[in-house]
Amino acid sequence: MSLPILSKPGIHLVSLEKLQLIGLHVTIPFELGKDGERSVHRVREEFIRRRHEIRHAVQPARYVCAHYASEVLFTYFYCLEVSSLDAIPGGMTGFTVPPHRYAAIRSDGDPYLDIENGLLANGLRKDIRALALEFYSFERPLWPSEVDVYVPLEPSDETEALA
Repeated sequence: MSLPILSKPGIHLVSLEKLQLIGLHVTIPFELGKDGERSVHRVREEFIRRRHEIRHAVQPARYVCAHYASEVLFTYFYCLEVSSLDAIPGGMTGFTVPPHRYAAIRSDGDPYLDIENGLLANGLRKDIRALALEFYSFERPLWPSEVDVYVPLEPSDETEALA
């Protein structure tokens, strides 16, 4: 799937078809002092080093970070979108993200806070059971100004535009 880079300001409501992803993940506790940030960076470095092992990449110049959290743990995936899950390299995970509707933004501030505020102002809710997605360029992986952030919406939220 070829996603446009979000260049217009504000929150955009978009529907994405299913995404097939292959990559590495890390799960860390939210408790202080548990080496979480360093663990995430180590997995990113390993993913960068091993990304060429992933076959069938749809857009090899871009990677996708999918994540979810509970009250105790946070799981973060570094992935390439692929056209097939038939060849998953050792130690990596392949999975399909089903179609969803998302609130999406590219922001110089905190994109998650911007989306949260926009959802609250418009009576929308994020789908806490679905994966949030971040789309990075290998060439310019600058957080947050060069990253497109997609937060899944609850299926009942059918609003067409945000203020």
